[in-house]
Amino acid sequence: MIDAGLYRRLFAELAAIGREPGGWNRMAWGAGEDAAREWFRTAAAALGLEVIQDPASNLWAVEPGGAGGPFDAVGSHLDSVADGGAFDGALGVVAGFVAVEAARRAGGAPRPLAVGAMVDEEGPRFGAAIFGSRALAGELDADEILARTDPEGNVLRDLAALRSVTATTVRAAPAFLPRVASWIEVHVEQGRRLVDVPAPLGVATSLAARERWRCTLRGVSDHAGTAAMAGRRDALVPAARAVVAAHELALAEPGAVATVGRISALPGSTNQVPGEARLSLDVRAPEQGALERVREGVRAAARAEGIEAEWLCESADPGCIFDSALREALHDAARAEGQAAVDLAAYAGHDAGVLARHLPAGMLFVRNPTGISHNPAESASEEDCLAACAVLARVLVRKR
Repeated sequence: MIDAGLYRRLFAELAAIGREPGGWNRMAWGAGEDAAREWFRTAAAALGLEVIQDPASNLWAVEPGGAGGPFDAVGSHLDSVADGGAFDGALGVVAGFVAVEAARRAGGAPRPLAVGAMVDEEGPRFGAAIFGSRALAGELDADEILARTDPEGNVLRDLAALRSVTATTVRAAPAFLPRVASWIEVHVEQGRRLVDVPAPLGVATSLAARERWRCTLRGVSDHAGTAAMAGRRDALVPAARAVVAAHELALAEPGAVATVGRISALPGSTNQVPGEARLSLDVRAPEQGALERVREGVRAAARAEGIEAEWLCESADPGCIFDSALREALHDAARAEGQAAVDLAAYAGHDAGVLARHLPAGMLFVRNPTGISHNPAESASEEDCLAACAVLARVLVRKR
């Protein structure tokens, strides 16, 4: 049923976009994602699918006549982190095209089929992770998020407008969501649990609660040689305490993880006491209470006399439980294809997790031999990827 040649061709075409010495760079709202979106349009047209863009700038390749919905959709995202890998996001879109093509040839799909490509899923540039699906779900403050700037000072509002996205269109995006009857996302595993089982495929049961924060600590810059230690207002000291606290608090909270992935000190001179420090905080946990205990502990550690701390929540997601009927359908399809599939609880953010709060959604993970993600070392065998395509196609033509 699955066209292996189509999979190889589409994956190679997409992998050629944004490939640089350090990895793949298709950052959202830039040339890399734009080029991938053009590839999406071309690939869809070649397969006889009609491409539409929703008000949030997500792309949908829909069977002819089905653009008005409701349609069953599969897909993922086209953007990457800086120096990312070839599979994250890309595999889900390619698998979507391959599975939809196979399902159309097999016939019997109860509704029109579509492949979706969500915009700015990764979010490192503006702290706007999972932008496209959150816009569809009505979970974005349009004015606030479009006012954000990246490290180079670019304003998201300006770059989004070049791609037909404004505060007005973001607010209008939820009106599109009823067209989507269901969503299934194929994704490379971000870990080694499937390798350890071993099993080629994993069916997601849930996504963890997640929060991303940006903190600015303001003290007083002074001379590194003449400022007495007792009287200093060094902004980097509480920042350092926050880093250590994030590590220790997450270790003490079962299932929690916490990461300070970005930190800087200003003015940034060897012989100056830092007057300002900036850091990021990413906290995830199986349940909201554990997440809040870690987050508040980190904030408490960052408090210091004379140091002002400003915390901005870039994004917050309570996590989800995936649709039980879709999970069962994925397991049934895997068994029918002779593939082993196990249940997995996931910690990364995905468009499927947002959509799952509003419509039936599911995820299928593909074994990653390295266990590494957001890195060029992430990988998956062609055999496992084709198995995922076959399972996905079988679910699309199932009888309801």
